[in-house]
Amino acid sequence: MTNREQTAASENVRDSKSLPDSARELLERITLIIASNRGPIEFQEEEDGTLSTKRGTGGVVTAVSAVSRYTDPIWVAAAMTPGDRIRHDQAGAAGETVISPDDSDFRLRFVVTDEEVYDRYYNHISNPLLWFLQHYLWDTPRSPDIDAETWTAWRDGYVTANKAFADEIIAAVDAGSGPPVVMLQDYHLYLTPGFIREQRPDITLQHFIHIPWPDPDYWRLIPTEMREAICHSMLANDIIGFQAPGHARSFMNTCQANLDGVDLDYPSGTIRYHGHVTQVRHYPISIDVDAVRETAVEEEAFRHAEHLEQFWNEHTIIRVDRAEPSKNIVRGFHAFDRFLEKHPEFLGKVNFIAFLVPSRLEVPEYVDYLDDINTIVGRINTKYANAAEQDGVAWEPINLFLGDDYHRALAAMKQYDVLMVNAVIDGMNLVAKEGALLNERNGVPILSEGAGVFQQLGEFTLNISPTDIEGTADAIYQALTMDPGERERRATDLRNSIIDQDILEWIYRQLHDLAEQDALKER
Repeated sequence: MTNREQTAASENVRDSKSLPDSARELLERITLIIASNRGPIEFQEEEDGTLSTKRGTGGVVTAVSAVSRYTDPIWVAAAMTPGDRIRHDQAGAAGETVISPDDSDFRLRFVVTDEEVYDRYYNHISNPLLWFLQHYLWDTPRSPDIDAETWTAWRDGYVTANKAFADEIIAAVDAGSGPPVVMLQDYHLYLTPGFIREQRPDITLQHFIHIPWPDPDYWRLIPTEMREAICHSMLANDIIGFQAPGHARSFMNTCQANLDGVDLDYPSGTIRYHGHVTQVRHYPISIDVDAVRETAVEEEAFRHAEHLEQFWNEHTIIRVDRAEPSKNIVRGFHAFDRFLEKHPEFLGKVNFIAFLVPSRLEVPEYVDYLDDINTIVGRINTKYANAAEQDGVAWEPINLFLGDDYHRALAAMKQYDVLMVNAVIDGMNLVAKEGALLNERNGVPILSEGAGVFQQLGEFTLNISPTDIEGTADAIYQALTMDPGERERRATDLRNSIIDQDILEWIYRQLHDLAEQDALKER
């Protein structure tokens, strides 16, 4: 399928996809509030003292933009930059209840906390404690150590910031004109629904978790007070959404293990607790198909494509990831090394190109992991330095690109024969969807069973256990020797699945369930 045919197919799906009537009616009469740590707009102070804005990226911003034609959403977010704080102060001085940036689909309210409070909430509890916990990243004989500093960060940081979010959301509700529906986002705000419910039991609360939810035994790595508080607050929501069914089941199990008086119904996905019913659902997040394709044909992407041509080979493997431990990058390189050992006929004929974004370098574990990546790449390239030539020069099997360059990543995705997605565990992994959408060579994704996207796309990919180096090496060989007809069939089915279940489908399903919840409350 050509790019033009792919675009036409996407437009046909988008034209035929409409907001369910029940959800449209809901949006037309409610006050919709989105709450997340990072907002859709970031303010930056310029040298002349003026403020500029930068629109946020990501699926949530895109999805809420799509429903803004039916309602006028309010977004509650933390003031993360000095510019955000200045704009908040300006709004207060002018008597503005909301900030309405130019050319924006959103009205905005900032949660402003003491900088030390925010640091404790974000840099000590949200990241790395909860993030590491929920991605099974702890080296448990050595970490975590819940010490006095951690407890201070919890009580005087995470709890305090979540209470501030709840207060700001309630203020937004009070200023609204219709029945309130609040859609909370992710692990930064686990305590917020409980604080809201204490003050306003009438508010409809929905919470979507973008990252995995580990099993109850792993939650025991943090103290009882913390995990009970999280479970208790989360069950103040009317609906909780996860990326995959397994994450939803793990959440239900965690609540049962940590709270008394929990009544679970697994078939219906409901939890009864203290007279309140919470529905537990899964909504696999996706990509904005049109936006990804449009970005991939921008001039900057074409410039990168021309530069990258020198790195392609007869066979090309790529990966696009943040350089952090849950992505399992080192094992992926070990598997490539093992593949070359087992199949020397590919020496000089296959290149592995890795596009990695250094992440959270204030966390020592991330710095160490980036060092491990550089070490293994150097070792493998040295090992095969004299094995073959490519265009008259010594063949270098792995090329490493460090830096956050979305256009470059999209340009590379068009040309892979194999896409390596071998995460230990993650929430969804949208790279797998972006790559399959854009690829022009009927490339084959190698997909870890730990990736959240596995539940949706696993039938079209080659699937591996994230720790199985030998199995991953064999999957590389299978992908590179797969019958062309089979490659094309898999690639077509995979692409169609992604087009059909795009970011609008993600938000529409949630709104449909919220509409049903709203109807039940009116009975």
